[in-house]
Amino acid sequence: MPNSAKSATILLLIASLLACDQVTETAEPTNEQATSLLAAPDRSLTHLFIGTGSVQGVYFPIGGVICRLLNRHKERHRIRCSLESTGGSIYNLHELRAGNFDLVFAQSDWQFHAYHGTSTFEKTGPNQDLRAVFALEADPVILLVREDSDIQQINDLQQRTVSFGYTRSLQHRIMNDYLTVKGWNQDSFSAVVPMSDTRQLSQLCAGKIDSALLLSSSLTDHLATLDAQCKLRMVSITDDAVSAVINKHPYYRTGLIPKGRYLDAPQDTRSFGLGATFVALESTSPKAIYHVVKEVVENFRDFKSLHPSLSELDKEELSNAGISIPLHPGAVRYYKEARLLN
Repeated sequence: MPNSAKSATILLLIASLLACDQVTETAEPTNEQATSLLAAPDRSLTHLFIGTGSVQGVYFPIGGVICRLLNRHKERHRIRCSLESTGGSIYNLHELRAGNFDLVFAQSDWQFHAYHGTSTFEKTGPNQDLRAVFALEADPVILLVREDSDIQQINDLQQRTVSFGYTRSLQHRIMNDYLTVKGWNQDSFSAVVPMSDTRQLSQLCAGKIDSALLLSSSLTDHLATLDAQCKLRMVSITDDAVSAVINKHPYYRTGLIPKGRYLDAPQDTRSFGLGATFVALESTSPKAIYHVVKEVVENFRDFKSLHPSLSELDKEELSNAGISIPLHPGAVRYYKEARLLN
């Protein structure tokens, strides 16, 4: 999707939020709104405050979709939802723990690290009150080769010149975990060349490398600038090492790029990577969380249609894909009622 189309999508979603009585921290309130904000809140309503992400990103508009679903039935379940744009997963998880949000979006690996007190959360320690509500979209790594390449599967990369992005890039880290489980190392390739995503594509098109690795979430922008003479295709990553890396690192999950979405692919492309998750604290109202999940599941077709990144969401994966922490009791209650959890 070109940047102009992304902007249009975001503007339409923001307009729908305003129509559904949303308040975000990214807009300057009018005098009338400011007066309203200072007024005593309606104590008969449970207010859920959601931490999302950048306005230009994916989490903010998806948060708006969730609030829209909740707020249109607020008189029935007495729950009102609003959201704030934020700095993303790590900020959200710290603020959730501090009690400044009721629900937040978090990349699946940061959900894991926050719960266990590892990686960047080592100083603050484990947050074992953290609970998952549902999984959202996957962001699998995508292996790209030239259209005329004889590379048909991941094993064909042996003794080839490849790039997995910069050494500290997210896709490089994901691939390192995968290759470790697979039993491969740098010697398995002719060369592993670190470079930016843009340079990966230019070098692939020029025949200087045999494959490139991007995150699916970045494909739209990068492929939009691809030279018309450069013909590429995607290669699925579906071997046994995928299951093994997911078992070892449960914040990974599988993902799918449907045929025809990019590069006129004649069939679906399957791979693995991280994903988005929606989390709360165990102390968050079970009734409120129950209704959040209920609104999403019972309006699932509408939910999926309101943002492009949700189009491949599978109802059966809501309670498990990339989720490596306990589910919230309110979510468990609804999933069992809906027979989405044993």
